[in-house]
Amino acid sequence: MITQDTKEWMAGMCLAMGLRENMENPFGCGSYWEGQEQTRGWFWYLAHDTYFVLTKCDFSFLQDKRLTMPQNSLYISLRLDYAGHLPPGKILAFMEEKGDAANTVMRAGSHVAYTEVLYMPSFYMRHLQTAFTSSNANPIEILKNMGGEHNWTSEMMDILSDIRKCSSTGMAGELYYVGKAYELMASLIAMGTRRLPKKSEDYEHILRVIAFMDAHYTEDVRQGELVKISRMSSTKLKNLFRQFTGCTITDYLQSKKADHAAHLLADTEMTVEQIAKQVGFGTATGFSTSFRKQSGISPTEYRKRMRISCMKNPSQAENLRFDEM
Repeated sequence: MITQDTKEWMAGMCLAMGLRENMENPFGCGSYWEGQEQTRGWFWYLAHDTYFVLTKCDFSFLQDKRLTMPQNSLYISLRLDYAGHLPPGKILAFMEEKGDAANTVMRAGSHVAYTEVLYMPSFYMRHLQTAFTSSNANPIEILKNMGGEHNWTSEMMDILSDIRKCSSTGMAGELYYVGKAYELMASLIAMGTRRLPKKSEDYEHILRVIAFMDAHYTEDVRQGELVKISRMSSTKLKNLFRQFTGCTITDYLQSKKADHAAHLLADTEMTVEQIAKQVGFGTATGFSTSFRKQSGISPTEYRKRMRISCMKNPSQAENLRFDEM
């Protein structure tokens, strides 16, 4: 668990990113931070008791910065990215539960823009079990078992977009944000509940299939092999897989390939042909067609957008247009 006060934790993170608090807060609630010599842009967060933190931000690093997540972190995060680090129309969802310090280097010119709701352990381990009459929801298990970061509903995306677009300020705004955080968690729980197979053994078999696909998606995964792993008929496997993940087996594999390819396009100098081979395609043409279907743009266009978002020359940040709040 996070042993220090949530606000102190968030403030320390802002300071580490080269931001300084501005008391002239345009949101009228939460905390508003702006960049100085090391960072350009803005960062806003609202901590609601010890339960969750909402964040909206849009900034760029003008210098290389090493960021460290604290040890003993334990949280659930749902994030909608606006800086092009994910293919369009995707929510990044993750849970930090290992308790290890995480270090990352943000290069000069890196553009960061997202909306996020970060749920603390006191919310999903205690609050959900004591403040409501129903106590059978377990968001941790939902996130562990939903099989990747590409299965989130359009409803969840709309909620995060609403948080981004909120123009209410002061108490009215704060009430709106808190309500949206509960609505987002409700959507996550509803999604997970709808997708769980009815029989526990089916649930375990589908998890086994997903684990195998996650480990071998760059290879030629045969449906017959998945049928053997699932111990189901082909039809039952297809139906339960769609129920559990919200997509077909083929779409799941293609999405995993596209996610992997997106990182390679953004973080390496590999050619499109090399990336196609790396993620399991026989030809660059087949890879490009699949990537466009998953992300809405070609691999070349995606790389171009990423290089605009992550400028090689920090001085280019002077011409950067930040999203309106």
